[in-house]
Amino acid sequence: MEAVDLKGVPVVDNHCHAIRPDGAGKDPISFRRAFTESADPGMPRDHVATTAFYRRLLYSLAAFLGCEPEEEAVLAARAAVEGREMTRMLLQDANVEALLLDTGYPPPEDVLPPAELAGLGGCRAATMPRLEILMQRLIAEHDSLDGVKEALRGELSDIRGRGHVALKSIAAYRTGLEISRWRDEEAEASFREARREIQKGGRLAHKPLLDTLLHVAFAEAARQEVPVQFHVGYGDADTDLRLGNPLHLRGVFETPEYRGMPVVLLHECYPYTREGGYLAAVYQNAYLDLSYAIPLLGYGEMLAFTRQALGVAPSSKLLYSSDGTGAPELHWMGAHDGRRVLGEALGEMVGHGELSASEAEAVGESVLRGNATRLYGL
Repeated sequence: MEAVDLKGVPVVDNHCHAIRPDGAGKDPISFRRAFTESADPGMPRDHVATTAFYRRLLYSLAAFLGCEPEEEAVLAARAAVEGREMTRMLLQDANVEALLLDTGYPPPEDVLPPAELAGLGGCRAATMPRLEILMQRLIAEHDSLDGVKEALRGELSDIRGRGHVALKSIAAYRTGLEISRWRDEEAEASFREARREIQKGGRLAHKPLLDTLLHVAFAEAARQEVPVQFHVGYGDADTDLRLGNPLHLRGVFETPEYRGMPVVLLHECYPYTREGGYLAAVYQNAYLDLSYAIPLLGYGEMLAFTRQALGVAPSSKLLYSSDGTGAPELHWMGAHDGRRVLGEALGEMVGHGELSASEAEAVGESVLRGNATRLYGL
């Protein structure tokens, strides 16, 4: 079956992160470390170079840089190009229309500012604050839970007016996606314990407190009809994947007061893509993000999750992203792989009599840029 040609469609990267001035490291271990979610030092040393993603990356970079598809040659070709220039080359070759940046990671002082990234890429850059980082700061600054709640409402009272297009939560990393209601005394006790830990350099990982503050944020997002993105599924080694199943968010979707809050389920919920597609199929405010750089997958696995998403969810609910972080190669690879994989999956749908050729092209454009443009008001 002939793939749909989406090479000329620009992408709105609806979830990604900023890029470090020097990108990925120049030595093999540092470079490989940019392409694994594992914190184990043995992974970049012994195993990353054998993954399907890494081999595809080397072949793609070698073709782009005009060198042999071997790690040593690719690293030498990269080292000959200054970091910002490499970022410019890759983003412009990827034909990026907009980057929607989660500002919670990497730390802002370690990466290129959004305006500079936009200039290098010849694109737009917009931001999404990470809720848990904001909450940690407010907990350290206020000595009562009521004070934190009031400060959080103030910080989120005009989200778009502060230049943001969405909010982002990593509750899946911290305490899981089943966001509950807690009695006041439980939330207060959780606040006191969390504040002591945060003041000593710890992070917010107390479920009664985090859930309580998330409900404050949800109310503000729903009032302003601002999307909230959730990390779902595959991620850093500190996440309990069992708690990152998107079905745990049913309570949020079933809350009438939150119907005005679009919920974006990130990373195609991998490996829970069908579950995420189901939610997008039955809840008006559920959207499914398709991330083509992270998770770091082989081509066949990306094609599989794309088929699953298109087979369950309305195509008007699907959004392209790379989740590129730190290294511009991720943003670049995600854009090219996303067009290629999506085009192949849509071509199969044409062959199966589910879409006409012109309809498939329109769906490809919607997933790569149109749906995000509408959802985030770009």
